[in-house]
Amino acid sequence: MQNYVPKILLLVAGIVLATMSFPARNQLGQAPRGVPDKDDLRKILSKHSALPPVARFDEPSVPQDAQEQARRQSRDRLGKGTYTHKVILDPGVRDPNGQAESIDLTFIDGVTILKPGQRPDPNGLPITDTIIVIGTVSSAKAYVNQEHNGVFSEYRLAITDVLKPDPDSVILARDEVPAWLPGGTLQFQSGHITHFVTAGCNYPDVGTPYVFFLRRPDKTVKDYVISTAYSIKDQVVSPLDDANDQRPFDGMAVNDFLDKLRHEISVRREGGND
Repeated sequence: MQNYVPKILLLVAGIVLATMSFPARNQLGQAPRGVPDKDDLRKILSKHSALPPVARFDEPSVPQDAQEQARRQSRDRLGKGTYTHKVILDPGVRDPNGQAESIDLTFIDGVTILKPGQRPDPNGLPITDTIIVIGTVSSAKAYVNQEHNGVFSEYRLAITDVLKPDPDSVILARDEVPAWLPGGTLQFQSGHITHFVTAGCNYPDVGTPYVFFLRRPDKTVKDYVISTAYSIKDQVVSPLDDANDQRPFDGMAVNDFLDKLRHEISVRREGGND
């Protein structure tokens, strides 16, 4: 995610909202009515991203669990810069304008603010994040908030190793922690599907292990924003966001990547910039 969530939590400089509907194409170049296609969504997401989690628009938006309610309320406060407060409505028909799927794309412009004397993060490694862990996505689901003007994706991460601990919370291997990202896919009662996506935000895959860089902007709840991640497959890593400063790590051996990451964490800790 190219560390963009921490940026927008500090200062949102501007938001542009674009809604794009992409019809599927058959071999003759015509748009067959009502046939969904993920190709256009794939063009927006990075090559290593999974598709956004899916939710039904008519599902209850208020969970029964009190802790989960607190997490969703916190996400709603923190995520206000990622949507325009436009109320989300069912279009009423499956194929408005002959298109069964649409993409609601948000662009966010932000800045990173460093503390006096703080060194910037090394390229592609946001090590000033609250916690860095190795973990596997055990579950993923989307939901629309209670006001029906924002969509979020929530994850459960099964932790296997903690590379940098959260100074305010004890998290150990074999724990599960909640995490989230803005956006997700909604399926309406009419049958229409809309993908709510923020440019630069990509989605981890269930069942895949990652090195996660997580922030905890609201310390009143145990909940983490996914800044970025690197998947671990076939003994190599791949950047979830495929940002320019992450591409040198694409295909790097896992052990080499972890050695570099641990070194950078150690350097910052010894230098007082942790």
